[in-house]
Amino acid sequence: MTRTIVLAGAAGYGGTYLREIAELEARGRVRLVGLCDLHPLDTDTHKQFGDRPFDSRLDRLLAETKPDLAIVATPIHTHLPLSRHVLNAGSHLLLEKPPAPSAAEWREVLTLARHKGLSCQVGFQSLGSGAYARLAKLMAAGELGEIRGIGCYGAWSRDAAYYQRAAWAGRRELDGVPVADGALTNPFAHAVATALALDRSTGWDDVADLDAELLRVRDIQVDDTSCLRLRTRHNTVITIAVTLAAQTPTEPVVVVHGTQRRAELHYTRDLLVLDGQPEHHGRTSPLENLLAHLDDGARLQCDIEACGAFTRVLEHINATPAPRLISEPWLTREGDGPTARTHIPGVEQAVRASAEKLATFAELAEPWAL
Repeated sequence: MTRTIVLAGAAGYGGTYLREIAELEARGRVRLVGLCDLHPLDTDTHKQFGDRPFDSRLDRLLAETKPDLAIVATPIHTHLPLSRHVLNAGSHLLLEKPPAPSAAEWREVLTLARHKGLSCQVGFQSLGSGAYARLAKLMAAGELGEIRGIGCYGAWSRDAAYYQRAAWAGRRELDGVPVADGALTNPFAHAVATALALDRSTGWDDVADLDAELLRVRDIQVDDTSCLRLRTRHNTVITIAVTLAAQTPTEPVVVVHGTQRRAELHYTRDLLVLDGQPEHHGRTSPLENLLAHLDDGARLQCDIEACGAFTRVLEHINATPAPRLISEPWLTREGDGPTARTHIPGVEQAVRASAEKLATFAELAEPWAL
C-alpha cells in the first residue's frame, strides 16, 4: 500500500526526511503529496519536489491533500499547534524529537491522538537501532546480571553560528512560549530517551530524585554543558553528562553497568560493545517503523505515550535555575565571528568519568563546576 505524506518543515532537519521520502517513493511505499514551510523551497528541493503542493499554512495544506500521515520536523515550540492541525485533520503523526517543550503540551498532543484514534510516533531515531534492540533484549533477559546503573556521556562542539541559526536557538523561551533548546533536551535528547527506554522506565511516574547541574560557556539561556542524575522505578541510577564545548568531540555512548557484564551502546553508530567485543547492527527509521505499524501492526518504536519520563526530565530542567556561566579561567576560545568556539579543557574526560562512576560533576570535583 502506498501511503500519502505531507512534510511540515522542508528545510533544516526536514532535509533528512526528504531524502528518505525520495527513497521510499522510488520503492512505491509512499507518495509525498505536500510540503509546508514558512520559506520558499531551496533550489535542490524545488528541483526534486517542486511539482508537489506547497503552502506556508499546514492546516490549509492538510485540507487540500488529506494525507495518511504528516511529519512535523519544525522547531520544538511549534510542535503543539502543528500537531493539532495534523491530528484534527485525521492524519497519523510523526513528530520530531523532542515531542514538546512542556508537560502540558506533551499531554495535549497525547490526549488528542488518543481521542482521534490516531498514531503518534516520536522521532527518537536511536530507538530504531538494532544495537539498542539487542541490548534491551539482553537486559530484559538478565544477561548482564543486576543492573547497577546506566551512565551516558557525550562531547560535541558547536560554534557561534549554531546559536545564531534561528531566534529560538539557545533559549528556554521565546515570546513567552517554552522552547527548551538545552544540551540535554535537544542535541543529546536521544541519550536521555535511550537510557530511560533501556530501563523500561518511560512513564511520567517512572522517574524520581532528579538532580541537574546546568552550566554554560556562552551567552545563552540554556545549558551547553550539563549533568543529570535520577533514579527509576527499578531503583536504577541513571546519569547523563554532556557538553557542546569539547576540544576533541566524541560520539555519545550509553554505558550499562551490570554485575555480570558491561555494555556500551554507541547509538549514533548502531554499535554495541559487550565486554569489549563490538557488534555492528542496522537501523529502522521512525518513518519506516510508522509505516509498518500502520500496514502490519508493528509496535511503534516510540509512541508519544512512552515519552512521559523524558518529558518529566525536560520539565525538571526547565524548572531548574538558569544555567551558571563557567568562569573565564576554565575556558579557552578559538576563532572569531560565526566560527568562534569555546572549549572547556578536559571536559571530555569529565563527562566520561560521570558515566563510569554514576557521579555528578560536583562529586567529581571538577573545578569549573564548583
